[in-house]
Amino acid sequence: MKWMIRVDMEGVTGVVNMKQVVPGAADYEFGRGMLMHDLLAVLDGLLQTPDDEVVLYDIHFFGTNIDLHKLDSRVTAICGKPHYTPGNRSYLDESFDGMILLGLHARAEMPGSLLNHNYEHDIRTMSINGVVVGEIGLEALMAGEAGVPLVMVTGDSEGAKETAELLPGTITVSVKQSLGDTAAACLPPERTAVLLKEGALQCAAAAARLQPYRLDGPIELNMQFKTGELLNRLQSRLTDCFDGPHRLILRGASVLEVWEQYLIAKTE
Repeated sequence: MKWMIRVDMEGVTGVVNMKQVVPGAADYEFGRGMLMHDLLAVLDGLLQTPDDEVVLYDIHFFGTNIDLHKLDSRVTAICGKPHYTPGNRSYLDESFDGMILLGLHARAEMPGSLLNHNYEHDIRTMSINGVVVGEIGLEALMAGEAGVPLVMVTGDSEGAKETAELLPGTITVSVKQSLGDTAAACLPPERTAVLLKEGALQCAAAAARLQPYRLDGPIELNMQFKTGELLNRLQSRLTDCFDGPHRLILRGASVLEVWEQYLIAKTE
């Protein structure tokens, strides 16, 4: 079987603060080590035959967090965060059996959620055609446009809860119980390795029963921003797309089309 794993960091085993996830920060190497711990446990469950294949896409910060030396030869890693576009379909196509989100977190402005945000910390809210989403929902929608279902999400308890509410039936593996913005009751790596592998072993069955997540078009992406540099940049480049001082509305034929508009405009 063939799988895509989007690799994030805030939702991996033991991580509770930004010093553990920002490249170059004091405790980044601990966070990176936990990312690889969780990733290798999931890969252990997915790679059951010589023909199994996994593509990783590193979505965290600069997209350079994966330790390539530790990967199985059946795994390819997309590093550097190349933009998703309608042309590349977010690096997915019908050859993939399913997508997994590893190390994810709840969306922004969810009280009591650990390290929650929407890609950029300046994004307060996002919705697609009126459906409020965070990174979990948006990644699922973009995969859905390529015909690929989201089969599993790993992260903290609030990320798991968000997944269950938005996409019932999707496998969730919680490696820690969220206790606030920068606190969690963390399970030890020995225990999370078992849970993550067990979840991965269920992915084949989940892929057979789950459908790609789609919304009928045309698509409207509604985003609200905090005051700051990102908002100023977007206002200067997408002036006609603002409804008031903080709300950006982008329209297009697909989720990938409107997200590409945002990615191009935000790039420095």
